[in-house]
Amino acid sequence: MFVTKYTSIKYIFTLIMLSTLLFACTSNPQVYNVHTGLSPDKDDAQAQKRIGLAILSASRFYEPWTISKVRSGLMRGVLGYSGHVATVSIPYDANSFQIIYTSSSNFAYDESDQTIHSRYNDWVKKLESRINEEIYYQNQLFEQD
Repeated sequence: MFVTKYTSIKYIFTLIMLSTLLFACTSNPQVYNVHTGLSPDKDDAQAQKRIGLAILSASRFYEPWTISKVRSGLMRGVLGYSGHVATVSIPYDANSFQIIYTSSSNFAYDESDQTIHSRYNDWVKKLESRINEEIYYQNQLFEQD
């Protein structure tokens, strides 16, 4: 009889742990917005142009994103991947850039909780990394001139 009670308690405990784990894995994370500060540059106009070029270049070599210039200091990024679409605003200046969530389709965005499917955040982090790489390359080219 003791074995049966112990087995039942173990079974119930296992079910509770599995359901908790399942719930934790399916909840969506907060939307990842990027606010990146860069080292100040003496020539602000040229630095802003280089950052703008770096942002545009990042999408050229990173297919799921299409980035277009809205105006000086502002780009718009659109992620299109397997029926998922997300739009971000990318403001920038000589010393920083941001990637800010604007809208999405099929990414399970919850406006009240500011949560979204984790794949969205993965794509934004990859874009952020690619932009940082391009800024580094732009700065290396500028310093060689």
